[in-house]
Amino acid sequence: MNRPNPAQLEQARRLLAHEAAADSTDGLATTAASRVYDKLHAHIAPLVGTAGVQLLFARSAKLAQGEFAFFAEISILENSTKLRECLQAKDPAVSTEAAAALFGTFFALLTTFIGERLTGQVLRRAWPTLEAAAPREPPK
Repeated sequence: MNRPNPAQLEQARRLLAHEAAADSTDGLATTAASRVYDKLHAHIAPLVGTAGVQLLFARSAKLAQGEFAFFAEISILENSTKLRECLQAKDPAVSTEAAAALFGTFFALLTTFIGERLTGQVLRRAWPTLEAAAPREPPK
């Protein structure tokens, strides 16, 4: 069912924290989530197309709504503004965890679709200063 593994959730949290720290204006989870969305879209759209990115985010929201019911309000995430609007009405802690669940699920779906290696390459290109940007499966 493409649930994110703990490493993918942690990766999502690190990216959100990185983007929140990079934004000196407010550092809010909603702004960080928008920035993560925009960077992912810019780096993944050349591989799967704009519609592909939107559909992957829509599916991610659908899967994450089991834990965060308010994602049901989103029929499609066509841009970061829609995501920001959805998260702004929520408590900051809930927004952060919801965004982490959404992006973690997105990473799980993307890894299934294009593979772990290519997903890692895309993330490293989007965040070259963030060490170990690739979501990794914990050793078994």
